Amino acid sequence: MKTPTQECHPSGSYVAIFFSIHYVLKAEQLLKAGNIPLDVVPVPREISGDCGMAITFSPEQLAEVQGILAAADIAIARIFCKNAEGVFSEIPWKTDS
Repeated sequence: MKTPTQECHPSGSYVAIFFSIHYVLKAEQLLKAGNIPLDVVPVPREISGDCGMAITFSPEQLAEVQGILAAADIAIARIFCKNAEGVFSEIPWKTDS
């Protein structure tokens, strides 16, 4: 499983980008079934010029989100933190051994 090498500030939110819209929809279904508060949003232009959808969730939900998605073999392609001012920063990932 991959984990962020730094955490998002509690007042911010994570923006998860997936490899396809099919993964976004499946992730949404699984996370909602797990009672994870989330929003499905268009990928912000500040992150990518590509059309697509992303999932946003609060920092305190990260471990639970990772567990649910890992159990379903759904990988997050890239993850960003959106701070309280609305600025995005990509969070580097490392693979757990």
